[in-house]
This record gives sequence, structure tokens and C-alpha cells, in this order.
Amino acid sequence: MTKCHFKMFATAFIAVLMLGVSVIAGTAPVYAAEYKTNLLVSPGDLTLGRLDPGKTYESEFKVKNIGTDDLHYHIYAAPYYEEGENGDQVYNISNNYTHLSKWITFSKKEGTLKPQSGETITFRVKVPADVAGGSQNAAIMVETNDSIEDTKVVSASGRVALILFSHVNGETNACGKIVDKNIPALLLNPPIMITGRVENCGNLDLNVKYVMEVYPIFSDEAIYTNEENPMVLATLPETRRFTRVDWEGTPSFGLFKVKMTVTYNDQTETLEKIVLVCPLWLIVLVIVFIGATIFWLVSRNRSRKIEYKINKSGE
Repeated sequence: MTKCHFKMFATAFIAVLMLGVSVIAGTAPVYAAEYKTNLLVSPGDLTLGRLDPGKTYESEFKVKNIGTDDLHYHIYAAPYYEEGENGDQVYNISNNYTHLSKWITFSKKEGTLKPQSGETITFRVKVPADVAGGSQNAAIMVETNDSIEDTKVVSASGRVALILFSHVNGETNACGKIVDKNIPALLLNPPIMITGRVENCGNLDLNVKYVMEVYPIFSDEAIYTNEENPMVLATLPETRRFTRVDWEGTPSFGLFKVKMTVTYNDQTETLEKIVLVCPLWLIVLVIVFIGATIFWLVSRNRSRKIEYKINKSGE
């Protein structure tokens, strides 16, 4: 009977290991082809700061051609907004916070750049006298319809954007709330991560800062922190933003104390958890070991009972 039980156990053990390996292996990721444009804009974003109604402001940016052929471009202003919890950038939604795109004029709207050359463009923002207070964001779009090199694409358009952030002085409301914050307690694979969702319930852009600290389980000395270079994201009015911060140096196995600090509008919230990083195959082996131990104890106990009954009947 014991041999039969052992064979059954061995079969189950092999099946569990094969299942674990198939889950771990998975499938290799497939990446779509990426295309590039030889058109660049510097800087990539620009904060205009506080704007007064009725005033005019001036600033500038640079358009560059980093290719080997002449490049023709044209410039226009578009609304800028972010959709979804991941902050997907969109340039075709007009609302109360995208009027800035209508106030912009350019010193030049189109031109041609020689290879490896650049040009400075000046733009003006004329703020209407009767505009309401609150955030106003826009995008300066620079486009070319020239063929894109080194992509095997016959004809394609390239477009780059300079994002403008500002807010108009007046009646403003800075309001934010954390919808959720989370630190997974068990991870089958690195890295350790923290995640959070913040909702902007005001009419000003909300800058949210995420700091992660990781400690050994029996120490108060951090082995990782992004405190000197925290994740800071702007959450636009009437939007909700999801954020994830990873520790890329996470080992494949370990037990850690993880602390998450979220700061916005001079408010701070924290969350602490014990996190176990353990690969699936190790969990499978532990489960199999525990199952094998229980099976062995049950089998031994049953064998002793049978042996006791045999000895009892032979007396």
C-alpha cells in the first residue's frame, strides 16, 4: 500500500512541476515597429506660470532638423488634455481648460530647415480680459509631411508637440483626493512596486509626488529610495491619474518593508507593508514539500495502525 501511495504522489509531483514551468515560461512579448521623425522641438514642455486676464505674454522655442535632407514644417496651436487614468495625451478635446490654444500667435507658421540646423520661433499669448481663473493648457504642434528616413515607409507625416502649462489668476480651487494606494504583499517576480490613483477635483493642475522606500525586514536603513528623484506627475482638472513606481533593482527573492508616501497640495499620506518576493517555482516546491510531508505522515500513521491491528489479531 505504501508503494502504491508513493507512485501516486510521484505522478502528482511531476504534474505540478510541469504546470509551474508552463506558467513561468509564458510567451515572449511582441513589439510593434516604431517609427521616428527627424523633426525635434526644444523644450518638450514649458510652464508659462500665472497669467493675468487682459495681459500679453511672450516666449519662444526651437525647431530642429536632425536628418540628412531638407525638412519642411508648419506650426499651429491645439488643445491639450489627458484622457484615462494613464494620462493619454489628446489634442482634439476642447473644454474649459484648453482655451489657451486660441490665444496663441506665432512669429512664423511654416518654414524649411537644412539638415542638422534649427530655428527659433517666438509666440505670444494674449489672455482675454473676461476669462475665468484656473488651469489653461495647450500644445504647440510642429508637423512635417516629408518622408521619414530609415523606416521603409514611402510617405508618412511626423509630428512633435511642445506642451504648455499655465493657469489664469482669478477664482481658483486646488482640490485633490487619493482614490486608492497599494503595495502588493506578494510578488512572484520583481520588481517591487507601489501604485496609486489620485483624482483632481479642482480647477488647477495638481502635482502629485510619489516616494518609495524599501528596508530589510530587520533593519531601519533603507536599501532603496527615490526620495532624491521622486515621481512627480501633473493631474489635470477633472481627471483621475494612475501612477506606478518600481524598484528596478529588486532581487528575485526576499522579504522587505516597503513604505509609500504620496504628497499633494501640502498634504501627505503614507502606506507601509511587508512584501514577499518569491518566484512561482519556489512556491510550487514549498507546496509540494508540505504536501509530501503531510502525505508521508498520513501514510506512516496508517501503516502503524495496520501493523498494530495485525499484531493485535496475532496475539
